[in-house]
Amino acid sequence: MPASARPPQQPSLLERRKTRAMLEIQEIALGLFESDGYRKASVEQVAAAAGISASTIYRYFGTKEQLVVWDHVDAQALTLLTADTRVLTPAELLAEVAALAPAVIAALVDPGEEQRIVRRVRLMTSEPEVRTGELLQIHALERHVRALLAHRLGRDDNDLAIRYAAAQAAWGYLAAVDHWAATDFTEPLGAVLGRATGLMIEAVAAVLNAAE
Repeated sequence: MPASARPPQQPSLLERRKTRAMLEIQEIALGLFESDGYRKASVEQVAAAAGISASTIYRYFGTKEQLVVWDHVDAQALTLLTADTRVLTPAELLAEVAALAPAVIAALVDPGEEQRIVRRVRLMTSEPEVRTGELLQIHALERHVRALLAHRLGRDDNDLAIRYAAAQAAWGYLAAVDHWAATDFTEPLGAVLGRATGLMIEAVAAVLNAAE
């Protein structure tokens, strides 16, 4: 490891506890949405089943839709990529992404986690309100990726190539998940995301290299 590179900072105990609490609340919410219907089950019902207040749910998730859309792995992946602050060339940064991708995908392909994602995706594709929340989340992911690319490549975040590359990465992830759902989740998620990551790296490399 280069001397200037720093190992990823581990989440604090407080952050880990919050993530565990949010996963438990999400599990309860998914069960209620599946049994009672997303529109019929209220945040207050989720809160009562979880033994907490509705205000706590809103403080953690912000909206009812986020009870389904929130994904703790997305945040972990961005944390890993922002841990090292060195300015890199496009080839160096994409090599870093390729090296980190297996660990991120491995967190998703755990049997319990993959089944949770199946349940979430079914709601995201069947409920218009949840789909809207998912699209807003992808927009937010695109902004985060754009800021990350600009910072790590030493470019302006309004650079067209940076914007285009960020859009490819964020919306390419959504395309992969939609493909997985459209094939009724028959292929393992890890295989789908592995192929999608390869395609994303190739596409982003082409855009960034063309802009140099």
